[in-house]
Amino acid sequence: MRRVKDATLVFCIFVVLLVIFGSGLRATPAGVLFGALAGTPVLVHVFNRLVPRRNDALEPVARAAACPPTEQVIVLRMERIDRRT
Repeated sequence: MRRVKDATLVFCIFVVLLVIFGSGLRATPAGVLFGALAGTPVLVHVFNRLVPRRNDALEPVARAAACPPTEQVIVLRMERIDRRT
């Protein structure tokens, strides 16, 4: 099921690039096709680098088991400014 979903999303990106290149850049049909063919893997790669894939089924359980809730303590220390020159 996941592969079908991924393939469908890649196809949608390809179609969107076809529309953008075809209407916005006023390229020839061959240029539009090659631009969309070249741009689709680039966009998929950039998206995968920016948003890493996570396992939806195991992620909440693994997070709860690995990291118990903790408190954060912030310590502020005030120092006297030495005004000698």
